[in-house]
Amino acid sequence: MKKLNLKILSIIVLSFINLTTICARQHNLSSIPDPKKHGQDHFVSNPDEILHNVSGLDDALAELEKQTKVEFAVVVVNNFDENQEDFEFAKALFDKWKIGKAGSNNGLLLLIAKDRRKYRFISGDGVEGLLPDIVLKQIGERQLVPAFRENQYDEGILQAIDAIKDILTNTNANAEIQSLIRKEKQKSFDWQFPLGVSAVIIFLFIFIFRVVNKQAKKNTALVEQTKEAAKPNLSKRKTGKKQPIKITTDKNGYDKVLVNGCVGTFFFVFITVFIFVFAGGFGFFENFKISYIPYILYVILAIALFFRYYAYVGNLRRSHFDDENFLDTVKSFHAKYWWLIVFSPIIIIPLIIHAVKKAKTAERFKPVLDSRNMEMNRIDRDINLEGEPFLSKGQRKEELIKAYDYDIWQSADEKEHTIKVWPAEEYDSFVECPKCKFRTYQLNKQETTKSPSYTNTGTAKLTNTCRFCNHVEFIKWVTLAQLVRSNSSSSGSSSGGSSSSSGSWGGGSSSGGGAGGSW
Repeated sequence: MKKLNLKILSIIVLSFINLTTICARQHNLSSIPDPKKHGQDHFVSNPDEILHNVSGLDDALAELEKQTKVEFAVVVVNNFDENQEDFEFAKALFDKWKIGKAGSNNGLLLLIAKDRRKYRFISGDGVEGLLPDIVLKQIGERQLVPAFRENQYDEGILQAIDAIKDILTNTNANAEIQSLIRKEKQKSFDWQFPLGVSAVIIFLFIFIFRVVNKQAKKNTALVEQTKEAAKPNLSKRKTGKKQPIKITTDKNGYDKVLVNGCVGTFFFVFITVFIFVFAGGFGFFENFKISYIPYILYVILAIALFFRYYAYVGNLRRSHFDDENFLDTVKSFHAKYWWLIVFSPIIIIPLIIHAVKKAKTAERFKPVLDSRNMEMNRIDRDINLEGEPFLSKGQRKEELIKAYDYDIWQSADEKEHTIKVWPAEEYDSFVECPKCKFRTYQLNKQETTKSPSYTNTGTAKLTNTCRFCNHVEFIKWVTLAQLVRSNSSSSGSSSGGSSSSSGSWGGGSSSGGGAGGSW
């Protein structure tokens, strides 16, 4: 008992340490030390000890301020408040410290979040003319990103400091800056055509989705009208009682494709985002062009249209228990809306599959002859859903679990009838029950009797069970594995620079100028 208590206590202590460490790594404004508290010549805040040459960077930044009068603060952390974006957090930190001198607003801040793989410049109002956003973006892409990808944070920051110094002290810097601004305006103009094409694509797909939705509503209304019209003909059976008209709501193969497709798409998007965030997109953003946007948008909407198509066909399947009616309805839809493949080429796959199914069922729906060699009429199972009075309850159960499909043929004078049986979707999932003799016997069905936990195993029983007569044959008990907790550990530390007399920033402000990026 004492050993168990010690084990639990150890787990609690370790969990508390891990939680404290994780929280400590996600800095807030108050947890980032102000470098000026260590002296006026300190500009770098390095609480997570990511940088190795803080004193060298401080010297370079002090020299930069001496030559250009720009106060440049650098903050490097593992991470910060997960509820804030890099711009929001950096701007708030700039405003809190008031980087730069009051009046001249000559402050500049560089925030680097290692775990997020992001950097963000925030410039004071007086610096924006000398260091426009496009210039800071270029410095980030040329000096910071390549070095950070090699985990050389000190070198990247030092190169950025030198680049900023060159721009501010170079007499030709103004001409180069104006050239960069003109290029940026040209890039802005280049957005117009791709955005225009993207807008056209969006409007086209909106129209197409409305067409499909309208057709879906029309089909639902038509099915309801057909069933209502059929009620008087089914109001009396052998019992003389009115029989209800039922609409099946069971899931079908189309629903499975839809669900699996959506899940697959979700994981694809998740993995793609993960790659872009944590692996830098393997250089995708470096080679990304604005002209790609319409193509990406088309692919996304084409996939969405494919899923909408499958949802529509799945609704048709639920609306039509009768296979022939379903196949004919889908065929009519394809004949009218075949052009959907232009907007979603992958729809051609289910079109081909459906055409093959339709061809395979030609023999099934070929009229049967009665004793007088006259063609019999096939009972419409959308109208007579239960197949009464021709099918037994066991046969109906076989239909419901999709083990068999039954086609009922009746002579014109209603004196003769015959029943043809066909394997259905779940035919291989069942065998003939030894008791009731219907194909409703499910083998090796596992039913959990006690769920596993983190401290104990669980149990389940394996049985053969009939879905019709409920005949059960016990096979064996199964032990379910105990759940396992995932353990993680992390460590972190914080430190400041060397101590000296306290200093302060000058009370500057920023309107939010700057630039950011990722690596």
